Amino acid sequence: MNDIVKGPYAPQQVISPGQLGVRPPKGWVPPLGGVLNLMGAFDLDSGFWVGLPIQALTEQLVVAEKQHTLDKIDPRNGLVKVTVPIGAAVGTAKTGEIEVDEGEVWYLCEHEIFIPQAAGLTAGDISVNFRVSSFPKVNGAEKLYYSTDDPQVYLTSLGAKIAGLTATQAQIAAGDIADHKLIVTHGWRTVTVGATVTSEPADWLEELKRDFRQGDELNTDLRLVGGDKLTLVATVATNAIAGAAVDVYLRVWGRRGKRLVA
Repeated sequence: MNDIVKGPYAPQQVISPGQLGVRPPKGWVPPLGGVLNLMGAFDLDSGFWVGLPIQALTEQLVVAEKQHTLDKIDPRNGLVKVTVPIGAAVGTAKTGEIEVDEGEVWYLCEHEIFIPQAAGLTAGDISVNFRVSSFPKVNGAEKLYYSTDDPQVYLTSLGAKIAGLTATQAQIAAGDIADHKLIVTHGWRTVTVGATVTSEPADWLEELKRDFRQGDELNTDLRLVGGDKLTLVATVATNAIAGAAVDVYLRVWGRRGKRLVA
């Protein structure tokens, strides 16, 4: 259907879909109602009203989209668990997904891979990672979030670093495992000498959940839209699992916004 543009200083003109209209006279203001509503800005150099590029509108919609909070994302709706059973052979991978519902947009901040202690585990190491479906594929396969070659990536257990992303049988049997960051925290400690209690500066290691907004990660929230998936991957690294099954969790935190941009 053709749309007719009318204005007090512009002759009637017919604009077909995909066809550019005739530039209106200087000073002509696009109609605010009627058959066609135009979006534009006044160009001080040319003296004409010009149409806004769609990119400018999209960028503003992204800003507006991030201001809406419709729901909180936490382990109630942002969690997946996989179980690596007794007898699982080397190379066996167990996967589970967190999928964003159609029409939704998520902005994720913190994330955590967690392996609770399995005291009865007598054999089998577990490697952990997760995939982000919206990331570009690598050699036709979905890209794993963590690079195993990144020295900033490690697991933690009992306040100590575990190099890489593989937890050994002994480590899983001894305590909880997570992909936390260990940082030095500055503070004060209480010192008691006889009847005298004093405070002095002290440093200690503190475990923090990983954060997409950190500079060594994405430096911003991870934006996911309907159909996007986070896929937890737990792989048996050495020896078949024996003695106890191993549970692995992926948890994320953030917010669900109002989707305005495709």
